[in-house]
Amino acid sequence: MSNNAALQSEKQEIDNLIKKGYVMTSSKGTFDGDVVVFENKMTFEKKTLLLTHPDSRKYFATLYIQQYK
Repeated sequence: MSNNAALQSEKQEIDNLIKKGYVMTSSKGTFDGDVVVFENKMTFEKKTLLLTHPDSRKYFATLYIQQYK
């Protein structure tokens, strides 16, 4: 997968989870990327997403901060 395609794919996964009612609850940095945990506000179901592209990690961080404003 090309670098740009990886970025777009990870951003789309983040956006889809947010549209489905998930909020970002935690993040952990690893050597493989950032592991982000999302939790559904209604069902409390948790989903984990590994972000490997640097720009998608920046995108996540921006949304995470905005989520709490």
